[in-house]
Amino acid sequence: NCMLVQQEQKEDAYFNFVNSINSDVTRKKYEYYMSKFLKFCNLDLDSLLRLSQQELSNLIIRYLVSLKISSQYKAVILASIKHACEMNDVILN
Repeated sequence: NCMLVQQEQKEDAYFNFVNSINSDVTRKKYEYYMSKFLKFCNLDLDSLLRLSQQELSNLIIRYLVSLKISSQYKAVILASIKHACEMNDVILN
């Protein structure tokens, strides 16, 4: 029963993230960026959202620095991560 509740919470976090985006194109991009970030962190979204604000910020910074891409592209990736956090009541500095 406890496992079922945990699974529902994980699904809720992801549901909150993807269903708050109206544009199909944006949703697909955000899901893609988020999946790449989660793979980098080796975490699922629920586990990521339970990190301390400092741990989360450090992971995001480490990830963005590791990417050899333009700052505009990094801004879009950051926006997707930030959106996932905000839709699940996690505030980033």
